[in-house]
Amino acid sequence: MEKTNSVPKRLLILGNGFDLCLGRDTRYSDFVNSRFWPDNLKSELFGYLEKKANLERWFDLESELARYIQNVRKESSAYVTTRPGRARQDQVDFKVIVEALITYLKNVERKEVIHESIAAKVFSLACRDSAFSKIYSFNYTDLLILSRKLELLSIPVVEYVYGCLADDSVILGINDTEDTLGGLYDFMRKSFNPHYSSHPVSYDLKTADEVVFFGHSLGDNDYHYFQSFFRHQCDENLSPEEKRTITIFTKDENGRMNIMRTLHKMNDGKTSLLFQNNILNIFCTDDGESPAFSEWYHARMLEAERLRTREFLERAKKFR
Repeated sequence: MEKTNSVPKRLLILGNGFDLCLGRDTRYSDFVNSRFWPDNLKSELFGYLEKKANLERWFDLESELARYIQNVRKESSAYVTTRPGRARQDQVDFKVIVEALITYLKNVERKEVIHESIAAKVFSLACRDSAFSKIYSFNYTDLLILSRKLELLSIPVVEYVYGCLADDSVILGINDTEDTLGGLYDFMRKSFNPHYSSHPVSYDLKTADEVVFFGHSLGDNDYHYFQSFFRHQCDENLSPEEKRTITIFTKDENGRMNIMRTLHKMNDGKTSLLFQNNILNIFCTDDGESPAFSEWYHARMLEAERLRTREFLERAKKFR
């Protein structure tokens, strides 16, 4: 809960919807349908992904990686001895696909963004003095490059949960709960990637006054980062001191409904308690600068100005 006499701890958590709102073509389906998608790779993994991409308009690469391994288990159950050779070829092509994705996203990153977008406005707010404590990005794009495009002077501390294009540390793959056929497909595990590192997401969520999610679906791939936080905020015995402001930005009504379904699943159906125990805001970016968004935005702008003025006066006193 925010305290009036201290600087609020506010987190910004970014998902791919943030980049999309900026006008960037960062969907996996955009990559698959681009000139950067590899040609004529020989592995069965590549053949499977090619087929899926041609059949489905919406293409979630990471989900398809997990489904592919499930298919390998079913298809080769009678030919277990062929699995190691198949996995080795898949590993070679998986590396090629990841490198191609990095090249594609770097090309996207160089293009201009929509300065008037809600995403740009919220990010600019987050970069004001004392407005936000930290940014957690689940995207690969470099926020320093974005800050330069938006002519911002500084950005808060940023933690890239799955790596960043700036140092080619992109982490693409599957979660620990997925079966990897006795370790044959461990090369796809995110936690096995040499760039993988720990991030204090759970701790920061517990201690934040406000958590702002922008363009993050809260879906299966990152479910484990947020489930305990949302479950705790739905506790019937939650104390007033543990009340939080939770603000979620999604694209449209369909996105809002998907978010609500995910929260309902996370909280064992106690969604009403999430509203009761906290201040919960959900904004659809397709609605533009709605009155509710404008009120939320200007309140935080005024707060940042008040805190900056207070800090200036306190510094001035020291030099008297």
